[in-house]
Amino acid sequence: MDRSALDSLDKEALIRLILAQAEIIERLTKRVAELKAKLGLPTKTPDNSSTPPSKGQKPSAPAADKTAKTRKSHPGAHRPLHPNPTKTRDMLACACQHCGADVSGAAQRVCEAYDHIEIPPISPDVTRINLHGGICPSCAKKFKAAPPADMPNGSPPHSTTADRA
Repeated sequence: MDRSALDSLDKEALIRLILAQAEIIERLTKRVAELKAKLGLPTKTPDNSSTPPSKGQKPSAPAADKTAKTRKSHPGAHRPLHPNPTKTRDMLACACQHCGADVSGAAQRVCEAYDHIEIPPISPDVTRINLHGGICPSCAKKFKAAPPADMPNGSPPHSTTADRA
């Protein structure tokens, strides 16, 4: 229905039209709900939709044991050993882990290798610059050496007790 047709209706006809449309909307809304229920779609959860985890239903039973679900490693799914390690430690077995027999004299080969990576602590490289000075014998004013060009004045500058006097 276009606007010119609506302009020709009186107030009572417009009210009947609005009520009829409201009834149609209500019926269609109910039909949509019925069809959704008929589809049997699962309710939205954080696992199957973009619903945030806080909106998900909390499990009433304790969580299943996750140790059985551990992921098996795949070939190539590990970090390769460092090509040039700083140190190498060869650890030879002293006793058999099964029977406890002495195996220190038996031939042994590398069975497993891994890198233990330790990042050394960061420590500053501090160079103390002592700027020497004195009193000029010619003009009797204080003088002081200039800081080296590659190491300008740092923070904090400290004066000696002789400078304060």
